[in-house]
Amino acid sequence: MTPPLTILSQSDADELARTEPVVVMSRGHSGTRVLSWALAALGIHMGTLRSEPAGDCQDRRFTGAIKKVADSRIGTCSTRAPGARETRRFRRALWRYLRGVPRDGRRWGWKFPETYLIGGVVDTVVPRARYLHLVRDGRDVAFKSHLTDDEGRRLGRTILGHLGLLGRPRHLQAAGSWAYQVQRFRALRPVLEPRVHRLTFEQLCTRPVETMEAVAGFLGLPMTDECRRYLAEQVRPEKVGQHRGEDPAKLRAVEALIGETLAAEGYPPAAR
Repeated sequence: MTPPLTILSQSDADELARTEPVVVMSRGHSGTRVLSWALAALGIHMGTLRSEPAGDCQDRRFTGAIKKVADSRIGTCSTRAPGARETRRFRRALWRYLRGVPRDGRRWGWKFPETYLIGGVVDTVVPRARYLHLVRDGRDVAFKSHLTDDEGRRLGRTILGHLGLLGRPRHLQAAGSWAYQVQRFRALRPVLEPRVHRLTFEQLCTRPVETMEAVAGFLGLPMTDECRRYLAEQVRPEKVGQHRGEDPAKLRAVEALIGETLAAEGYPPAAR
């Protein structure tokens, strides 16, 4: 087992800063699982395990550090320079993760939805990172549960408390959490351009091969037959627009809460 790193040398920090990881930026339940495994099928090491279908990075110390840093960033401007403690925590955790990445010449990266909340910290530590910004209709996300809208989880409680949504119906908590995270990253995007490629869940479901070919091109990688096979077997177009089957009254409440963000991301309210 790799011993814990308490101090990271300047040369190690500099080496880390020269890397170019592929980072999935997205709210949970936005199609991140499919994107992560599609990236793995392109040959990118994403820290995944076949036994864990969510496609998250399985380095628990790394993902635990992401959650702690995210919790400390709630309520701050996403473009505000991160504090020294936040930066040190994330840098050490990322360095430990990188030490476990096979040195076989493959690209590497990770998917863990809470990373969406700490874009400024990631950019400080790895300023050459490439970002895949995946967005899904917030009305679909509103009727799914994730730890960032769960007041029984520390991070979820922090986000919902900041938004004034503690004790509110779960569909409103999930919708508010989605809008908050999307808005934070949108504010940060001008700082990260042109290292950001935006795609939508709807594109990934309805035009999967074309969408992943564009992703591969952005990353400077060839499209692979393995990726095409994965998309053919796993992508489900019927998952687009799932909110249409929900209670109309709840849906109206969701649209009233997050309508501005929906419109800004290209999801106009449904005609009544």
